[in-house]
Amino acid sequence: MALIGLVHTTRLVINPVHDAVTGSTRGVNVHHVLDEGILKRLAVQGNITPEIIDWLTRMVASAENGGAELAVVSCSSLSPCVNEVRTRVGIPVIKVDEPMMQQAILNGYRIGLVMTNPTTEKPSRILFEEVSKRLDKKPLLVPKLCPEAFAKLNSGDSAGHDEEVVQAIDELLQETDLVMLAQISIARVKSRLADDVSGRVLSSLDFIGAEITQMLHRSQQ
Repeated sequence: MALIGLVHTTRLVINPVHDAVTGSTRGVNVHHVLDEGILKRLAVQGNITPEIIDWLTRMVASAENGGAELAVVSCSSLSPCVNEVRTRVGIPVIKVDEPMMQQAILNGYRIGLVMTNPTTEKPSRILFEEVSKRLDKKPLLVPKLCPEAFAKLNSGDSAGHDEEVVQAIDELLQETDLVMLAQISIARVKSRLADDVSGRVLSSLDFIGAEITQMLHRSQQ
């Protein structure tokens, strides 16, 4: 069985990412690498630095040294690091949000983006522009940041967090074709949405299994 390295910066995403990968990808085992210090360091510094890139490289290398055939970086805030990390390790590295963004850009023009962690906004914009350019599309990104929801989640008020995120989704759906959830930690709110609404709301968890399967297939050819 193929071993997949799942690289995390918060314990909040371990279970949903684990379940999404093992539930939708056949013939794989997973190995988790967690270091919450890197995200705290990023919040203090305010931007990606060589230190942060080196730090993430060591985390991915840990997965590789443990036998992983590919790695998934589950942190949206660190996606700008991944291009450089890919050049430093010997396994493919997936940005968790990239498959979701590709799906959104191929199927919509005005695309909403809900975020709760302030460190996510700039990296998400960068990745959106990167994917748009690769697909030769010019969509319009409509971001909505909900920092109070992030504070509630970290303080244990998950119900309050979810209410704020659902409200943000409802507001964005009034003016956009699709809405993307920028962080794994907010993906669970999809279960609270009506069926006619949830189809227009995309989470990285919806697409990561298929991306892993395709990546493994390409690497084995």
